[in-house]
Amino acid sequence: MDPTLPSLAIGTTFNSRSDLKLACKEYVIKEFFEFVTLKSNHQPYSIKCKVPECNWHLTAWSVESTSRFRIKKLSESHDCFGLEDTSHVQASESFIALKVKDKLMQQSSYRARDIMLDVKRELGIDITYSKAYQAKQLALESINGSHEESYAKLPQYCEDIVRTNPGSTAFVDVTENNKFRRMFLCFGTAAQGFAHCLPILSLDGTHLKSKYLGILLAATAVDALGSLFPVAHAVIDAENDENWLWFLTTLRRNVIEPNAPGFWQNGRLVLLSNRQKGLLDGVGAVFPSNPHGYCLRHLKENFHKVFKNKELTGLLWKAARAIEKAEYDSALADMKAINPRSVSWLLEHANPRHWAELYFEGQRYSHLTSNIAESLNSWLLEACEMPVLPMFERI
Repeated sequence: MDPTLPSLAIGTTFNSRSDLKLACKEYVIKEFFEFVTLKSNHQPYSIKCKVPECNWHLTAWSVESTSRFRIKKLSESHDCFGLEDTSHVQASESFIALKVKDKLMQQSSYRARDIMLDVKRELGIDITYSKAYQAKQLALESINGSHEESYAKLPQYCEDIVRTNPGSTAFVDVTENNKFRRMFLCFGTAAQGFAHCLPILSLDGTHLKSKYLGILLAATAVDALGSLFPVAHAVIDAENDENWLWFLTTLRRNVIEPNAPGFWQNGRLVLLSNRQKGLLDGVGAVFPSNPHGYCLRHLKENFHKVFKNKELTGLLWKAARAIEKAEYDSALADMKAINPRSVSWLLEHANPRHWAELYFEGQRYSHLTSNIAESLNSWLLEACEMPVLPMFERI
């Protein structure tokens, strides 16, 4: 926030009516009194102190043939004692939005409660949480554009990506009524770089927190140094079988087959997921020859909900890590001794070839959980609150 007191004097010229209004608001907030507007939409712009008995007033006229405004009349003193409380009518949502915009651009985690504290400290006035929140939303819209504008720009955005980034896949699917349905994005360099990563892909979906909600799908790899390597993303209207099948099919045909054929043809590529809705059938249909590893932590949580025994979950981890059959059988036998139903439930709900190292048909490179996807989701928390186009730009 700019703490400097704006200069109001006869002859002071402002570039526009809005600049004049902003300067007047800043002045009265710093001087701790309020004004009422006598004329605003037409010539001249005229305001006076809110206290009826006070004679303070200001009048400004536009400079001929320009959009500029110049102060022609201004009282130098007040006949009142100013405000008696710590709120201020001129501290509107739009005024506060202008004040916090720069900080939001630098610090996207800037919260409404932080705005309340900063306004109190820097301007000496109290605002409600609701006003601070609305001011933040106005500032974000000023920075990122509206959600509606963002969706409208997506087709051109995809065309620009494909034109300027060779080898990229970017397109929007719409409904019969020309409404947004889903979008796929993979930059050419990400597709080419995937061939030099470990042959594993983590698949995950996370809920968007923006105005129109939706789901962000992600396919994420791990490079040779163990760092996250985002490969492809998509936004869909709902997480279901059809959308996961569409995402996986596009991923295979447009990204993996052209750029990492060795992963695909030899069945080396391992898919990792937490068995979200639509993923099991989708992976089986699109990647029938590739191993599909389940996140052991999610399996453990589902297992614990049924049996609620920490010793059982510990044995599940032991069985999952076992590389010799005797060790695996011993862990299952101990589970059965604690609860005879536990092993049958486990094997019925998750085939060991999806979670046990002993029976897994591919190489998971020690990734027994969905940490790859969850680490990415943690990084994308702020992006998921943005309109869809700036969200893709942040990614």
